[in-house]
Amino acid sequence: MYILGAQYDKHNGPGAVRQHKIGFTVDESQQDGLYDWLKSVKKGTQVLLMIFNTETEEEEIKDLVTENPEQTKQRLFKRMHALINQIADSKKIEFVEVKTSLKTFLINKKYIVKSTKELSIEGLAAAIYYLSNEYGLEQR
Repeated sequence: MYILGAQYDKHNGPGAVRQHKIGFTVDESQQDGLYDWLKSVKKGTQVLLMIFNTETEEEEIKDLVTENPEQTKQRLFKRMHALINQIADSKKIEFVEVKTSLKTFLINKKYIVKSTKELSIEGLAAAIYYLSNEYGLEQR
């Protein structure tokens, strides 16, 4: 996980394939860790991007910066289960149906063999991304 402070710069989209490009500016104080992180990922890699307004959500950001990987996993597990419940309620479908769909996706992408308990942080990010996109939920 890499936490980066940036300033919103621009937005283009949606394009021909309904994609959006969002630009951020990063100042030199962030460059050391940023270069290493950028070298570790290749174009097309899916990442979970969480955006906080530092002027209004300062306390939540402080907690994120100091959390360890296990706390991150717990937070993402809670978010994943909250999304499953939200989808089931809003789409009027059974919780089990949503979870089965998610498990099928995760097995096909090789994030898990059998259970969502096997998920890594990367797998949890993929699960949250899948649920949000597959069921058309707005993230706030």
